[in-house]
Amino acid sequence: MWTRNSGSAEIRSLSRNHPPSAQKIFAFFANYFILRFEQPDPFQQTIARTFTYTTTAFLVGSVFFLFTSNLIPVTLRPDWIGTAMLLLYGLAYGNMTYFLTRRYLRREFTFNFFSYLIGFIVLFPTVLLVRLQGDLFPAWQNEFFFLAVIFAGMFVGIWKGRIKGAQMFEELMAKRSANPQS
Repeated sequence: MWTRNSGSAEIRSLSRNHPPSAQKIFAFFANYFILRFEQPDPFQQTIARTFTYTTTAFLVGSVFFLFTSNLIPVTLRPDWIGTAMLLLYGLAYGNMTYFLTRRYLRREFTFNFFSYLIGFIVLFPTVLLVRLQGDLFPAWQNEFFFLAVIFAGMFVGIWKGRIKGAQMFEELMAKRSANPQS
């Protein structure tokens, strides 16, 4: 929590080099506007991180779809370019979920199940907008295959991100136990 500082001796010593009127102004601001930081409750910290990652995942998924939605018809090509583009979409969504999951799980006080939801939150705007546009794919089979590939990429990203996040968490705990000052 942020709390008011009650005019400590350090602040009074900092204001000694100024004229008396400046000292009064400095003391006023020091007493009423300088805040000091106390450690927040771990549960509140977890809620804040979870909210931040939720909004980030939704924003990343939305922005990626909006910038690349013009390339989706390329995935319908029957040659190797269409296949490569489809695999790139799966790789991109896997990469996004990998990085978000890894970053979320590398700290303590996390909701362990939330790492699975990050992938679905990233994919939600894509699935919603593909379904709402309706004319993006000529047949439902193409749409189903596209969504299956990006879901597969998402699951691989979550799987690898959970492994790497757990590894980074263990490294952080080992570093903290070796150096209790940090």
